[in-house]
Amino acid sequence: MLTAPAAVYRPRNPQSSDYYRCVEDHFEGFVQLYEESFESRYGFWGPYLQKVIDRCLECGNLHYGFARVKRRDCHHEYLLAFPARLLRSLQRKLEISTLF
Repeated sequence: MLTAPAAVYRPRNPQSSDYYRCVEDHFEGFVQLYEESFESRYGFWGPYLQKVIDRCLECGNLHYGFARVKRRDCHHEYLLAFPARLLRSLQRKLEISTLF
């Protein structure tokens, strides 16, 4: 009797997606053209939009912060992408000495 193979963790690689590359390559130009080309039709460019895009590009990217997760039962470790600003907040709330 064969047993099913154990599930293997495969981290996301958001930088390889077409969406990520498109936003990363063209968003800055879009912002520069927005007022002239789109504001009359779609309205004022809210600064919060830049924050949303920045967070989107940070999502899943270990360069912007991560937590090392270690399972207690088997001691398996992996890195979980987690923005540094959220890690600092979590660290204060849980009174953890270090998360990196």
